[in-house]
Amino acid sequence: DIYSAFADVVGEENICDDPVMMAAYYKTDFAAVIMPGNTAEVQAVVKLCNKYKLKYRPISCGWTGVFIPGTVMLDLRRMDKIIEIDEKNMYAVCEPYVTSAQLQAELFKRGLNTNIKGSGAQGSALLRGHGPMDQSCGADDRNHLAVEWVTPEGDLVKIGSLGSCDEFFCGDGPGPSLRCLVQSTVPPSCTPGVFTKVATKVYHWPGPERYHLKGNSPNYSLAEKPPYMMLRYYSFPSVDKLMDAEYKLGEAEICFILYGINMAMVSANVTSSNEEQEALFHKIAGEVQGPGFVVILAGNSEKDFEYKKKVLETIIAATGGESLKAVEEEPQIEDTLMRQCTRVSGAIRETFRPGGYFKSIPVMGQRDLTVRWAIGAGEAKKPLIEKGLIVDDGGAFFGWGVEHGHLGKTEIFCAFSPMNPEAWKVVDAWESEEGGRALDENYFALTMSPLDVIDEKTGPKLSNYHLWWYKVLDELDPNGVIPLKGVSKLTP
Repeated sequence: DIYSAFADVVGEENICDDPVMMAAYYKTDFAAVIMPGNTAEVQAVVKLCNKYKLKYRPISCGWTGVFIPGTVMLDLRRMDKIIEIDEKNMYAVCEPYVTSAQLQAELFKRGLNTNIKGSGAQGSALLRGHGPMDQSCGADDRNHLAVEWVTPEGDLVKIGSLGSCDEFFCGDGPGPSLRCLVQSTVPPSCTPGVFTKVATKVYHWPGPERYHLKGNSPNYSLAEKPPYMMLRYYSFPSVDKLMDAEYKLGEAEICFILYGINMAMVSANVTSSNEEQEALFHKIAGEVQGPGFVVILAGNSEKDFEYKKKVLETIIAATGGESLKAVEEEPQIEDTLMRQCTRVSGAIRETFRPGGYFKSIPVMGQRDLTVRWAIGAGEAKKPLIEKGLIVDDGGAFFGWGVEHGHLGKTEIFCAFSPMNPEAWKVVDAWESEEGGRALDENYFALTMSPLDVIDEKTGPKLSNYHLWWYKVLDELDPNGVIPLKGVSKLTP
């Protein structure tokens, strides 16, 4: 009877409780997988979950977290429409299964672009997070405008301007804001309920309507370099010099992209196998003087481009930066990085290597503090590299400023074989120790942590925010249909 009630809402073809089929989603025992096709069906399914006291969790493009056994999964893949692109007011309204690749292709045609997140071009265009274009296009929930939200009980709430005038132009009003709920930076790491439509800011794109390519996958290259665009990688003699250059470039506001990746990540982006990546990493790692970043300039005209180049060269010279010759002398490296950063997202090749796995500690905060912490976290990785338990990246971290400012994103990760139990053990220990050090030494606090850490350490450091959040959840979820109130660690 319960199965039939859900099938009556979405149709027999859009519900499944076959264990073989459900196992393809995630390694847990789902109660069922249901694919609603619109907001009304989402509401009806959520209300049935409340009626039968069934825990549920939605996913869109698959960049998601932990599922407990018995959860009803709401697979939102049928909700894949770009509702509107408002060129004048520079925002796009999308359903949850619209991918960044899908949206970016349409935006490029209109001289616009979206900041593709680190999860990649096949991640949802509505995902909060960070990407290569943080410097000029903002990041995290700062790009979210009005939101259509189905609450945990199945009510429909229109957040921001949508709540008063059926327009998506503003996330904070007139109308209810509730931004603290939709930004998802605190447990349970995803907002309770389901987003069914979200407006996101879009930005000016000075590049071509599309990249014209030659070659075959995965070794594409540009048939011609776009005019008034340039990519360089600069390294610096010290972290202080790196930060000085980053701040000065932010103040000048000339960079379309300032992407602070390391040599291992550069190598991963421009190679198509683990063997090629390792060989290139060991080659170019010796050609840099220290930490560095990728810069992409994009001019609106020849004069604009030349001005930006001159400012860039002046700042780099003043801070002791050196350009990586491999990028200047090998066009395929430059154009591959350019396409990865603007059309695809460099993070996918950097992290999801064949046969591999990774764990990371991502943070957002005052840039200089997070960098100081990351240096220590990198040093703590080196013994694991020497023992051959994780991939050799020189103990490097990565990160960049956001919106040309001193606020920034910093991250460090370990890549390793998931088939090695010892690697799992030492990486888990590294993650716990370095996350704890960040809190103990007052660099920042990781809110995406196991519940015991949040309750005992993180929450008390941050005005006991978690206690208020639990009270909010209790009000939003009287029937107990939210699966998790915290983030669980992944285990092998």
